[in-house]
Amino acid sequence: MDKLEAVQRVLRFSAAVREWVETEHGRYFDDFDNYNVQDYEGGYGELADAIIEKGIAEQILDPEDLE
Repeated sequence: MDKLEAVQRVLRFSAAVREWVETEHGRYFDDFDNYNVQDYEGGYGELADAIIEKGIAEQILDPEDLE
């Protein structure tokens, strides 16, 4: 699973993470694309990493499935 798929899965299946991203960061599901989840300078790379970490903590993602 690539990084964008992981972010989308977490946002789709975790209301708590989705709410955190929307309220704390003002970003929504459709704001994420292949380019900006990889971009650490002006993109959402760090936010995407945090979303993935939260997804692993909530057992939505398995670390072994990530590329």
